[in-house]
Amino acid sequence: MAVQILSEEQISVFCRSLAMMLRSGVTMQEAVELFVQDGDDASPLLHSTAQQMEKALGEGQSFAQTARDTGTFPEYALGVFSMAELSGRLDEVLDQLADYYDRQHALNERLRSTLTYPVALLLMMCGVLSVLVFSVLPMFVRVYNSLTGSLAASSYAYVLAASLIGRVSLVLAVAVSAVLLVLAVMLHTQKGREKLNGPMERSRFTRKAARQLAVSQMADTVSTMLASGAEEDSALEQCIRQTSHTGLRTALQACRSDMQQGTGMAQAFLRHKVLPPLYARMLQGGSESGSLPAAMESVALRMGQEAENALCRLIDDIEPVLIGFLTVSVGFTLLSVMLPLLGILSAV
Repeated sequence: MAVQILSEEQISVFCRSLAMMLRSGVTMQEAVELFVQDGDDASPLLHSTAQQMEKALGEGQSFAQTARDTGTFPEYALGVFSMAELSGRLDEVLDQLADYYDRQHALNERLRSTLTYPVALLLMMCGVLSVLVFSVLPMFVRVYNSLTGSLAASSYAYVLAASLIGRVSLVLAVAVSAVLLVLAVMLHTQKGREKLNGPMERSRFTRKAARQLAVSQMADTVSTMLASGAEEDSALEQCIRQTSHTGLRTALQACRSDMQQGTGMAQAFLRHKVLPPLYARMLQGGSESGSLPAAMESVALRMGQEAENALCRLIDDIEPVLIGFLTVSVGFTLLSVMLPLLGILSAV
């Protein structure tokens, strides 16, 4: 049975709590013990993970090794733990790692909420269409058949066409709702998000947003790795392993080859168009001033916001089209029912 991995929110809570306690002067073992004592309201998985680490730390193991032995931390977090422990900057890096996972969690939550809103509207429209197609239309068809003898042969045959359009619209609305719900569920897990990366990268509608999202995550990773004491080459190697975006991975591999020949990271990013020119220039300034991690963090924040806005705009652009189509379908269905009735009443 596969071991469950901690969520972004759980890792953020754990890292933030430990960082606060470490800054107050307690040792790592004491910090984990305090977390276990005060963490009764934490999730069962997080609480059991902390208990395992408390026991292992008491036996003299390192923090990074105890975290790895639990099997509940993602590989990226484990790599950052190891680097930070070697550099002696564990409290600072835990804070930055908490920020990283907070941003990832906030992005996923916003995307899920953006997806669920149109789903709710579509399902409401599905309810209206269902009542029209399966209750209202059949009743009027029977009435018109009794009045005209054969509705299909009369001038009111468009009522049957309205019934067909209503059914097609209903099927389409249910299908789109199901797709959006599946996407929202997939965004809830790391594996689900990884499965979405390929289709998003290939689709011409989401290609740009997928690239921006991958670049922002890359910049976040580099920033955190550099803050943990890792060399630029090691940070870039971690990004290459972590990213699932094919185009970005190819560009990063080319950047690493340049860096091994003496080119700086910022210059390599500019040459291979990993970042927009403005952000690459920001990195160059940060590199020259000795504040590359801070500059990279700023770029990650800006790119993350741009990627989030691009994805949400895409969903927002699709939503009015779907709602408009369903509204027209409902209106046409109602109109096709009422027009024959008005014709009959005027003849009387």
